[in-house]
Amino acid sequence: MGTILAVDDEVGIREMLRIVLSRDGHKVFTAAGAEEALKLAASEPIELVLTDLRMAPVDGLELLASLRKVKPDCFVVVMTAFAEWDTAVRAMRAGAFTFVRKPFDNLQLKATVVRALAARDRHLAAKGDTPHDPAVHLVGSTPAIHAIHQLIDQVATTDSTILVTGESGTGKELVARAVHYASLRADGALMRVNSGALAPSLLESEIFGHVKGAFTGAVEDRPGLFALAHRGTMFLDEVGDLAPETQVKLLRILESGEYLPVGGREIRTCDVRVVAATNRDLKAMVAAGTFREDLYYRLAVITVNLPPLRDRRDDIPLLAGHLLARHAVKLRRGVAGFTPAALLALTRYDWPGNVRELDNRIQRGVALTAQGDIDEPAMFGDLGGDPVPTPTGMRALSDEALKRIRGGDGIDLEHEVTQLERRLVESALEQTKDNLTDAAKLLGISFRQIRYKVRQLGLR
Repeated sequence: MGTILAVDDEVGIREMLRIVLSRDGHKVFTAAGAEEALKLAASEPIELVLTDLRMAPVDGLELLASLRKVKPDCFVVVMTAFAEWDTAVRAMRAGAFTFVRKPFDNLQLKATVVRALAARDRHLAAKGDTPHDPAVHLVGSTPAIHAIHQLIDQVATTDSTILVTGESGTGKELVARAVHYASLRADGALMRVNSGALAPSLLESEIFGHVKGAFTGAVEDRPGLFALAHRGTMFLDEVGDLAPETQVKLLRILESGEYLPVGGREIRTCDVRVVAATNRDLKAMVAAGTFREDLYYRLAVITVNLPPLRDRRDDIPLLAGHLLARHAVKLRRGVAGFTPAALLALTRYDWPGNVRELDNRIQRGVALTAQGDIDEPAMFGDLGGDPVPTPTGMRALSDEALKRIRGGDGIDLEHEVTQLERRLVESALEQTKDNLTDAAKLLGISFRQIRYKVRQLGLR
């Protein structure tokens, strides 16, 4: 049981919250506004605050910000009307644990309070020892990836659902893994299911479980993935493919934590955070009537949009190096890196299959290279377009520098890099007949950058 503060400018709602929650054994304080709430939070051992969003003169968002400063270990649940959805999302991003929608369902309200208090206990237990898996991370340094990392950090201690959107192969499951291992649920299970890979009846059995005799072949009770993910995270991939009847059941579990196994009559509960993913336009599906609007808003509390690989070409060298190191160990190959020509081929390709395709191509290149660097674009298979030019002497330049290093003579690194850069820029200009715009695309840099490089290197 917990110590709860209910904040609302309507006396009827405050009293209803006090009565309902007190019956479950909680100690409940009430406040008519933010000023009174902050005084109570400072003087009483408040563990959880339930606050309305629309209050005057200080609204729920401002109260949340103040509580985060003066009482950071106090969890906050916001109360919102359906029309205030955007404000509720802002509250999630500002650190609110979750939200409940007015008018209240008492069972849902009580279940949310229990979940919030349990999460606070986990937060306190993990304080100073943030659980994480160092092997799980999104590789990249572009602004889009940096913003995703920041968002994950902001919502790590909340219980909000997350919707990951993006083209197929962009790495949506990696976002789910990053969220899970950065959260207070990292010690729990991370379960995954592809919603579009199974028929509706099989999918429901997979995620909700079934009881003995529910259908032919059900010879015993079997727990579903939601039961196995209790106090952990469920990753629902391709959520846009859910059948209408499954959408209804998913909405129920998101709102109350309750579900019914296939063929069962006894309602069961679980405490699971959901991360959903799709490459479809759910808003358009809502408008077309093929996806429930209330489910969409439940899933899209926090949205993460993964850009396609072609829109973050600056990350390709980092990703390629990361994948090469992993496959070199896995395939037991002494592959160290890429020649400039091979790396240029990777950065100029559009990658319709995104990171998944890049992973496949790098694995192929590693498998076909015994040791040293992957030196030919052909090692990756057909990347389309014209062959990447290899300027005369480029490879000799790199080999000579490596030879001097291995011989202990040393090199002037800045000079060597400048010479290599000069050859690459010259090669791109030669390939494009001195068209700076096209050459910049080949090199994966902006027009301003190549114009600066041309002047810096004295090429014109």
